Amino acid sequence: YLGLPLITKRLSKGVCSTLVERITARANSWVSKALSFAGRLQLVKATLLSMQCYWCNIFLLPMSTIKECERVLRTFLWGGSGRAKVKWADVCKPFSEGGLGIRELRTWNKALLLK
Repeated sequence: YLGLPLITKRLSKGVCSTLVERITARANSWVSKALSFAGRLQLVKATLLSMQCYWCNIFLLPMSTIKECERVLRTFLWGGSGRAKVKWADVCKPFSEGGLGIRELRTWNKALLLK
């Protein structure tokens, strides 16, 4: 089971709300600590994206869930609800192209399901 929903139909936004809640709770638990940008980036890559990656291996996530997860990641990475310093599309590029190496969640979900 491992925290995944046991359903036989396509995932809905309500079923995926547990994923968004878990990611939000984990990110909110770290916000109170004084973290540098590099520390927040490492936490996003190592922990928050891996939580969603686990679900992406099994299900095709609804677009609303993907957008909500990206919103939580953006807010945590930039340190609050203020304006972002760089567009999210640029952040999701590889290091060699000037990005931060965060994977784009839509394409990553489809790629994991093709395995």
